[in-house]
Amino acid sequence: MATVNLSEEVNTEIEEAINKAAELVLNCEAILFTSGAGMGVSSGLGTFRGIAADVWPPLLKHPELNFTHMSNSQWFRKTECISDRHNTANFGYAFWTYRYNAYTSADPHLGYKIAKRWSQLNHIKYSFSFTSNIDGHWIKSGWNSLSILECHGSVHYMQCINSCRKRLWNTNDALKLKVDNKTDCVSSRLPHCPYCKKLARPNVLMFDDFEFLDVRLTEQTSHYQTFKSNIIKTKAKLLVIELGAGTAVPTVRHESAVTFIDPRWTADFIRINPSAEHSIIESYYRHKTKGQGIEITLDALTALTLIDEVIKKKIKRF
Repeated sequence: MATVNLSEEVNTEIEEAINKAAELVLNCEAILFTSGAGMGVSSGLGTFRGIAADVWPPLLKHPELNFTHMSNSQWFRKTECISDRHNTANFGYAFWTYRYNAYTSADPHLGYKIAKRWSQLNHIKYSFSFTSNIDGHWIKSGWNSLSILECHGSVHYMQCINSCRKRLWNTNDALKLKVDNKTDCVSSRLPHCPYCKKLARPNVLMFDDFEFLDVRLTEQTSHYQTFKSNIIKTKAKLLVIELGAGTAVPTVRHESAVTFIDPRWTADFIRINPSAEHSIIESYYRHKTKGQGIEITLDALTALTLIDEVIKKKIKRF
């Protein structure tokens, strides 16, 4: 698990943003954490693109393939066999074995615990996590599973490629498969549906994926709507904290922004991203609301840690 060197120089502008962010945490009544791949970088996980992008080693040998090509449900429709041509289901499953091992072997960094602690502050009435990450780290860190929406699914659940019974089941290490180093294909038996015996796949929303089974997502969406309804009913002041959400797949950034300007409640917005360009809150959204928008150009763990230090100092004064 990564740690933060707080002795590193923080410029005045960031220091001011950190102090303002701490004030917003202490003065809100509800918190929505939204997070993208950048949230997992300090846990040793890669992002979709950019300087922290993860690379599956076999892709270095095959420049015609990339992350987008591999994150496609059509791999599960290919022939089951081992081949050095890399055009079989076994090659596709090797990619998911790599990702599953990476996600399950990594521990959530301290930032997740900080977020959970903030959600339990006495003045916080409601809290929720909206994430595009499929690693399950919000749940692994102890977050209430009823207060999480994983909009792209989770590697911890499997589904039939034919959605035969509209059911999901726990992965239970079904993706810990043996991979042949010569062909980069899975050499052990592939996961199969326990009902119809066809191939099983991760319950993850992939690119051009029309077979993703959304039963779990639908349930999580219902919990998310309850969170929003409670804010409306009680007129709770909402704080949106976005953590490491990139622009390649902007689902999380969009959710943060539309929640920030939603007229049904009063909301402030903290956008945290190590890229100066990606930490900007667009003027279009700022002009749509009277809420405060704070930009912090730091990675998620560093920003959360620094804000938490300020919060602790402020609390001790009272």
